[in-house]
Amino acid sequence: MFRLTARQVAALTNMESYVGIRSPRTDFLDQEAFRAYWELISRRCDVATRTRASETPASREEQRKRREERITAHYQNAEHLFTYGREYAKRYQPSTQKLRQQLAQKAGNEALADQVMLRLAERLNDDTRALELAKMMQQHGCHAQAIRAKLRHRLFPTDVIDRCLQTLTAETATGSILDADALTRKVQQLQRKGLSQRAMRSKLMGSSADAMVVNAALAETLGEQGDERALRSAIARLSRKQLDRRALIQRLVGKGFRYSECVQILAKMEVMSV
Repeated sequence: MFRLTARQVAALTNMESYVGIRSPRTDFLDQEAFRAYWELISRRCDVATRTRASETPASREEQRKRREERITAHYQNAEHLFTYGREYAKRYQPSTQKLRQQLAQKAGNEALADQVMLRLAERLNDDTRALELAKMMQQHGCHAQAIRAKLRHRLFPTDVIDRCLQTLTAETATGSILDADALTRKVQQLQRKGLSQRAMRSKLMGSSADAMVVNAALAETLGEQGDERALRSAIARLSRKQLDRRALIQRLVGKGFRYSECVQILAKMEVMSV
């Protein structure tokens, strides 16, 4: 069995990708077999290059239109469209309205989309799907406003979204749907980015109902340290980039620290370094 070098593998993979071969070939009986395949792919690359060089914007647009027409024709078949809708619903967990919109777009036929939706109806439950998506976002530390925006983007009805958020709120005793464990992880992530506590609150809170939970997570993760300690740490990290004073302060303000605090701490640090 002929073994390819790393450079040969990389070159052959690039050539195969150029001519549209998705599964690169790596096994060859001997060097002659490899050379013959290399020459074959090289000739196909030359043909592809000449073809692309001769293309005009008009011809590329015509090819795009023909491609879209073939796709639309495929999904004009009710069985094909049903299979697509079933897999789309399984993968993306869309709302009923979002799925219908997707089917109509694929088939270019709203009547056919409605027929397929009738067959898919038993698989669709907006309340269940919205709650599953909301709980997943809750576990990632998202607040109610972020969840509402996501569900609206997925075209879930307003009444479904309201019921979903009411269910999540009823499961907590704080009036906030924020998950304490997920919140702690997000605080740690934001801390590594060097953000001020003020900036963290802004990112973590969706409304005043989240204040108690967010403050508890900040206190548990950051302890009694105030923004001064975080500010000094941020200055130390940014100082390695050799920024001038103005650029340094701009970067610190961008992390949520107040301008006056930045100037004050920098002045103290300069005095101490003298």
